[in-house]
Amino acid sequence: ARLRVELEGAQGPPGPGDMGRLPLLQATVSETLRLRPPAPLALPHCALRHTSLAGLPVVAGTVLVPNLLAAQQDPDIWQHPEVFLPAFGVPSSPWSRLQPDPSPPERFLAPGAPSRSLLPFGCGARSCPGEGLARAELFVFLGLILREFRLEPGPGGLPGLRGSPGTVLRCPPFRLRMVPCQPPGSP
Repeated sequence: ARLRVELEGAQGPPGPGDMGRLPLLQATVSETLRLRPPAPLALPHCALRHTSLAGLPVVAGTVLVPNLLAAQQDPDIWQHPEVFLPAFGVPSSPWSRLQPDPSPPERFLAPGAPSRSLLPFGCGARSCPGEGLARAELFVFLGLILREFRLEPGPGGLPGLRGSPGTVLRCPPFRLRMVPCQPPGSP
């Protein structure tokens, strides 16, 4: 409901330049990418010299494959990491019953949010060069769909969030009903 209010209050359809003006939509995109990144593993990296990682020795020539999915579901960083909570911390949210503290910060909207721990496109020199374009497209398309339609589960309900592992995480096939929304101010 809050996301719909935010989208209805926007001047026209959302565009890439609206990311700062539609924070809840941006938080929803970020939470989607946190919970299910495009690829669960980043590109392999090769250690050029002896080093250590989290206190573990890494010998030169060792191939490291970062597990982005595990990093983005680390309970030391993310509260309730297995649950989709873009509006976490909002008392009126249906997810507020999951909160041990009645006023924890929203996942991506509060100052000091762990957004630097969000790595759906990798990090460093080998991160995805298309990250900006991908985020902008997700923002615009999700905003347009949610502005114009109310999404309802189809026959069989919604699939779980588990997905099928592989090079990319795939959701099992399912159906949604896209119910057109009435434009603001119409009968």
